Amino acid sequence: MASEEACDKLYWMHAPEFLFRMRASHTGRFVYESINPAFERLLGTSSENIRDKAVSDCMSAGDAKSICASCDACLADGEPVRCRHRLALGGPQRNFETTVAPVRDPVSGSIVRLVGSHRAIKEGRDAVETATRRVSANRSVRLLSLQEEVQQRIASDLHDSTCQHLIAASLNVMRMRRAIHDAGHADTAESLCDEVDASIDQALREIRAFTYLLHPKNLLADGLKITIEQFVDGFSARTSLKVDVEIAPEVDELSYEGQRSVLRVIQEALTNVFRHAKATEVKIALEATDTHFKLRISDNGRGMLVGQARSGPKAMSFGVGIPAMRVRLQQMGGALEIRSSSATERRGTTLCAVIPHSLPRKGTRCQQH
Repeated sequence: MASEEACDKLYWMHAPEFLFRMRASHTGRFVYESINPAFERLLGTSSENIRDKAVSDCMSAGDAKSICASCDACLADGEPVRCRHRLALGGPQRNFETTVAPVRDPVSGSIVRLVGSHRAIKEGRDAVETATRRVSANRSVRLLSLQEEVQQRIASDLHDSTCQHLIAASLNVMRMRRAIHDAGHADTAESLCDEVDASIDQALREIRAFTYLLHPKNLLADGLKITIEQFVDGFSARTSLKVDVEIAPEVDELSYEGQRSVLRVIQEALTNVFRHAKATEVKIALEATDTHFKLRISDNGRGMLVGQARSGPKAMSFGVGIPAMRVRLQQMGGALEIRSSSATERRGTTLCAVIPHSLPRKGTRCQQH
C-alpha cells in the first residue's frame, strides 16, 4: 500500500495532465480540494488558493459549465465519465479530454469526492476531431435516452406486475377477514391465506430482482470475469433461476467501456429471461478467439415469437431490453442474433453475440519469468 501511495503521489506531482480533486458542496456547487502542479502552472495559482473555491469562480463560464456537466454525469451514473470538449483554461480554446471518476467511502459506499484530469489533445486534425466530438455527443445523447427509458421500464414493470400482486394480496385479505367471521368457513380462510402468501412471495422476488439490477457493479476493482460471476450468483439467489457460467479470463483485458457494455448485455438478457421466459435454467458462455469474443446465453423457457426479438413492447425489459443490447454491441462493432422456438414448442431462447477485439493473439504474448 505504501508503494502504491508513493507512486500515486509521484504521478500527481509530475504528470503533464491537469489533475484535480473536487467535491459537491452543500449548495450543489462543485468546489476544488486540490490541483496538481501542472494545473497550478496553467491557472497561475496555487492549490492552497484554489481550495474550497467553486469551479465557476476559477475559470470562464463556458469552461465551468462544460466541466460541471461532466461532474454531474459522474455523480448521476456513479461511474467514471470521459468526454472531449474545447476549453480555454486561462488561454486560447483547445481540444481537451476530461475524465472524472468517483471516490466512494469504504464504509457507507457513498461518493465523497471526484478525481479527474484534463488532457490536451494534439491539434492539427480538426476534421477528425470534429467528427469524433460529433460521434461522442450523439453517443452521449443516445445513452442518456437509454437511461431515461430504463427508469420508465422499471416504473412500468413495478406498476403493471409487482403492484398487481400486492393488490391481489390486499383484496384476498379482505375476503379472508369476511370468511373468518362466517362460521364454518375455516377451509376457505386457509385457502385464501395460501393465495396471499403466493402473491406476496412473487412480489418480493420481483422487487429483490429489480433492486439488485440497480446495484452498481465494481468493474474497476474486480474486473469483468469476477463481476459477472458475482452478479450471476446474486441474481440466481434472488430469482431461483439456476444459472451456469463459463467466462474466458481474457475478457478482463477489454477496455473499461467494453467490459461495461458486455456486463449490461448479460444483465439485460437475464432480466428478459426472468420477466418473460418462465425458464428454470440459464447457461452463459463467453469464449475468446484470436479476433472475437463469442457470448452465448440460452434458457429452457417457453421461447418467443420471432417478431418479439426485433421490436415491440413485449421484447423490452430493464435497460430497454433487446434494442439496448443491439445498440451496445453495435457501438463495439459487434452483432446480435436471437434464436427461439415458438412459444408452444418450449425449447427456449438462445442469444448469440459476437464482439471483436484487438487483444494479442494466443501464443504471441510476452512470457514472464
